[in-house]
Amino acid sequence: CTDPVTDITYSDNTIPGGCPHEETIERTWTAVDECGHSSTCLQVITRLDLTPPVVNCPSDATINSEEDSTTASLGEATATDNCTDPVTDISYSDNTIAGSCPNSYTIERTWTAVDECGNQSTCVQTITVVDEEAPVITCPSDATINCEDDSSPATLGDATATDNCTDPVTDISYSDNQVGGSCPNEYTIERTWTAVDECGNSSTCLQLITVLDEEAPVISCPIDVTINCEDDTSPVSQGEATATDNCTDPVTDISYNDNQIPGSCPNSYTIERTWTAVDECGNSSTCLQLITVVDEESPVITCPADVTLGCNDDTGPVANGSATATDNCTDPVTDITYSDNTIPGGCPHEETIERTWTAVDECGHSSTCLQVIT
Repeated sequence: CTDPVTDITYSDNTIPGGCPHEETIERTWTAVDECGHSSTCLQVITRLDLTPPVVNCPSDATINSEEDSTTASLGEATATDNCTDPVTDISYSDNTIAGSCPNSYTIERTWTAVDECGNQSTCVQTITVVDEEAPVITCPSDATINCEDDSSPATLGDATATDNCTDPVTDISYSDNQVGGSCPNEYTIERTWTAVDECGNSSTCLQLITVLDEEAPVISCPIDVTINCEDDTSPVSQGEATATDNCTDPVTDISYNDNQIPGSCPNSYTIERTWTAVDECGNSSTCLQLITVVDEESPVITCPADVTLGCNDDTGPVANGSATATDNCTDPVTDITYSDNTIPGGCPHEETIERTWTAVDECGHSSTCLQVIT
């Protein structure tokens, strides 16, 4: 009857869905004609949230291994959503991928944003952790030592090292380079210490060890001796000095010098034998050996043979011979004299001459013999 029907209205019944942004609307439409007759129909409107958030990761980063890798330093993800604003359910998880060494690796930080209806999206932030800084090494102090002293690190110290990543640094080694000095026992040791961290970064420092030889040898002289003038005064008979040294072993440069001090006579004197030992660096020491030479032995005299002469014969040494003498020190003995003692015989032309010969050496020692001339 009524055409068109213009009295059309509706009422909604909203039924909540599984999340805040999902619901079902039951919309009932009612049409009433001019005579009050009505009819209804039902329209179902389903509202869904199927769109995930849009998540934005912080920038990728490269950091040193000692630096802070937390979100406080490297940033947090943000997210926007078609329904939820703002998106507050944002979390992350880290996956660490090993690198070439313990302190170099990669963190894959996966950020996840979830809206109020459970739709989620992810992004990955890549954090590259590197160890490119060498350790800080500290050498032991330089040292000056004697050549016999221990030059090892046990005595002269070890290097220490700190590192931005590796703590403590345990890979510390050294190598020595010996630089010659002015003599064999004086030199310099250039000890190079090297510290290496767990990623192969290394640093070095130099310790200088100066080795000196300033100590003279210790020399020992042969004992002092008293010998006869005919005895051998050389070291072969009277002994040689010996020497020990803190560096040079054995000491082979040993020499001597003699100073002769006159005594009371030519064959009695003293030899001051100064022995000198010199090590390989020119340090020297001396000692004194006294060799006392004495002449205490008389000459050995030999008389001419006894003779019997006629009363008119020559009684002198030219005709009847002279004594001779040998000496342990004086050779030949030249101080030979004689004296005669005449003993009368049985008649005026007979007599006995006792001729005493005397030989005196250069030190005044004498001996006699008797020649009888009848």
